[in-house]
Amino acid sequence: MKIAKISRKAPQDSDATRPAGRSMRALEPHLRRLSLASQIARKLEEEIVLGRRHPRERLIEQDLCEQFRTHRGDVRLALFELERKGIVHRIPNRGAMVRDLSPDEVSSIYDVREELEVMAMRILPLPVPPKALAVLEKLQRRHSDAVDAGDSLAVHYGNVQFHRELFGLCGNPCLIETIEHLAQRVSSIRSYAHAHAGALANSRRDHAEMIAALRDRRRDDLITLARRHLKPAVEAYILAYRQRFGGAGGDR
Repeated sequence: MKIAKISRKAPQDSDATRPAGRSMRALEPHLRRLSLASQIARKLEEEIVLGRRHPRERLIEQDLCEQFRTHRGDVRLALFELERKGIVHRIPNRGAMVRDLSPDEVSSIYDVREELEVMAMRILPLPVPPKALAVLEKLQRRHSDAVDAGDSLAVHYGNVQFHRELFGLCGNPCLIETIEHLAQRVSSIRSYAHAHAGALANSRRDHAEMIAALRDRRRDDLITLARRHLKPAVEAYILAYRQRFGGAGGDR
């Protein structure tokens, strides 16, 4: 009976045997590309949120390559990321454009957002620890300072961070994730809500009143504030949409 010879060849360089350093070096170009695509996606999202790019505006890959001094692969990865968030809409053979949310779509999303955010306020444990209140106060001051400075980008991020911290207090990861997802889907309409100094002042006031309600354990007031805080964005967007595109605000 023949006995199979044991091969004495060195094992092939597989993922399991390849030195960690060499494996990481091979991944570096891919990681750099993902990092650059993320930066492009973030910049485009900022332009949309600040109203510098409008609903139905085309996002032409070649123009974006020139703007960001990069290749189509990076731009496409960025557009895929924005599509996943619901901010960009990609149409076969036509490319990408800023997502056009009809008033009916926006109203539907905000109806769900309102109930979810109210649910978060209902289940939020009271009293809130002093350390958590201190974090909210710090974020509220940062947002307020940005409003005074007229720094639209800082206002946007300050608002996002404040609400992320606020809803995070409810302690329900599924609810927190769903609220965050819906907020991202309508991030493109925020420029309409913050188009006037009065709207920003009202938003800042609501933040301060929410903190006071938390401190005083006034849950009913907190729920009322959560509902009130969402209304201006919907109303401002629907008005601007009808002025721009006409119609009664139904589906296209």
